[in-house]
Amino acid sequence: MAAGLVAGLAVAFHWFGWTSIPGNACGGRFSPCPDGTTPTILLAFLCTFAGTALVNWRVAALTRVRPGKALPAVLVGMGMVLALWPGWQAYAWMRGPVLDRAWVAPVDRPGTVKGVGNWALDSAVVRARTDGLTSYDLADGHEHWSLGAPVRGSACAMSDSVVDGIGVIAFGREDEPCDTVWGVDTTSGRKLWERKIKGSAEFGLPTDGRVAADSGVAVALEATAVRGFSLRAGVPRWKLDLDEGCSPVVASAAAGRTRVVVQCMSDSAFRSLELVSLDTATGTHVRRTGLPAESRWETVMVLSARPFALWLKEKDDRGTDAVLAFGDQDRLRGSVKVSGREEDLRMTVDTGQGFDARPALRAVVVGDVLVTAVTKPGEAVPGAVSGYGLGSGRRLWHAAAGGPVTALTRLLGNRLAVLAGGRIGSLDPRTGHLVEGPLIREGTDDVAETAQLVPGRDGDWLLVNPDGTGVTPPLLRVSR
Repeated sequence: MAAGLVAGLAVAFHWFGWTSIPGNACGGRFSPCPDGTTPTILLAFLCTFAGTALVNWRVAALTRVRPGKALPAVLVGMGMVLALWPGWQAYAWMRGPVLDRAWVAPVDRPGTVKGVGNWALDSAVVRARTDGLTSYDLADGHEHWSLGAPVRGSACAMSDSVVDGIGVIAFGREDEPCDTVWGVDTTSGRKLWERKIKGSAEFGLPTDGRVAADSGVAVALEATAVRGFSLRAGVPRWKLDLDEGCSPVVASAAAGRTRVVVQCMSDSAFRSLELVSLDTATGTHVRRTGLPAESRWETVMVLSARPFALWLKEKDDRGTDAVLAFGDQDRLRGSVKVSGREEDLRMTVDTGQGFDARPALRAVVVGDVLVTAVTKPGEAVPGAVSGYGLGSGRRLWHAAAGGPVTALTRLLGNRLAVLAGGRIGSLDPRTGHLVEGPLIREGTDDVAETAQLVPGRDGDWLLVNPDGTGVTPPLLRVSR
């Protein structure tokens, strides 16, 4: 029977080892094999040789004492069956935790649409496409509801959060301003209200920061003004007209305060770039703060509403390209350069294939620390994350991620989940200590470079892709 146990372990290790390889091929940082795959296969061959020798030896010895083939076959068979359970336990210990594909949402139809952003809710994810909104159940991926865009309209902006179950999304027609704003009940998928605004012709394509929601107010940016509407009914609450030659760029609203980046021009010449702070409830102008810019903006993106942190990049190559951190009184208290001597911050993906209306950034602000994917000079793919103090601008820590960093997302308890190299690890943003997590064994090929990582239930995860037309599914759930 002992010889049968060894032979059974050979069978078990061969089966578990070879079937654990995702897609029948793995290796390298882009498609890692599960831990323990190589040791399992080596043990399989070792047990094969040892088991064959032991079985032949013991069968020969037994038949000399008791002629016949039935008893040796029964004993060897019993040993092989008994070996399956310890073989599985040994393999599971060597392999470590893995995640497999639980379900995928049906591909997007028609094939001409793409995802522009998402709202992650308690039991669902609302995915915005260029042609409307769709809510997916976290448990099984089934559609809760779908809400189509206006005729010939495409989603061009959406609020960064859902407030009291209401999200704000804006639409625009081809080569025309983003000028139609909706308030949507994210539970039922019902459009609560619709308002027309004077959108800026500069923002015809999907972009972030044109609408926001907070404190019962929906904030929308027009060509030369900022508008406030009641969040539930869409009733106009206030309007702030900007100075001549000035236009709003992005807005962020949180804790009763709306901050708007405003650019002012004089006869097509740059004049100023400022941060204008408003009372969200009344639209009252609170203060105006000059930003460190001497040329037109190229990138302006809010990384955190509270504390307020802004990524600003000027057109001037020698101008500002940094994450700017502000205090409660909107005073600039620190900055982190995007490109430094040691490394470059990779907060977004350069391919242009990601979410536009609400980007899934590879950067998260936790307290006074900016955590972002980084690359060393000369590298294109980020394989590490770093933490920077927003007040000091200095790097606090650096941690290798074990593979290309795809997504960062905030968890309860001020920890971060890091999707890198096909694994979902847990990161302490204060110290940079990264705990290696489970490997996505089946489903890695279904994860886009710009996916958004959403925590699920009981250790499950949901990955939302911008392109869901067939190369990758719109949503993928992986579970243990």
